[in-house]
Amino acid sequence: MDRFKDVLKASNLKSTHQRLAILDAIDHFGHVDIDTLYDFIFQKYPTMSKATLYRNINDLISFHILEEVKLPQQKQQYEIKKVPHIHLLCSECGSVEDMFVETKPLLETITSKSGFYINNSFIVMNGICKSCHLKK
Repeated sequence: MDRFKDVLKASNLKSTHQRLAILDAIDHFGHVDIDTLYDFIFQKYPTMSKATLYRNINDLISFHILEEVKLPQQKQQYEIKKVPHIHLLCSECGSVEDMFVETKPLLETITSKSGFYINNSFIVMNGICKSCHLKK
């Protein structure tokens, strides 16, 4: 949790127990929807309301500490902001995995072929994770 105190301090945000609990829980899950996050945090902090959770998540997103992860046919999820990466979404179990590969060449190719200048990208690749593949 100390590293999250430093992250909050660097963004000029107070290190409240709510924010630290949210960041710690999201770090634990990697990618998590709001309901799962709330249930997890509520076990430790039963006085935290969903409104407080939403307000803090919105603050952490606006300060670029958290990122919304919008996946097809799933609830919106949240993750701690990282370098640009690709999300691998398993169509069998619904798990989400981060794949850290260089996306810049792909984006440059798109720009050179189309003339479309990309400001931001969010790449999701659907398939079957290793665990589900091995079960078959």
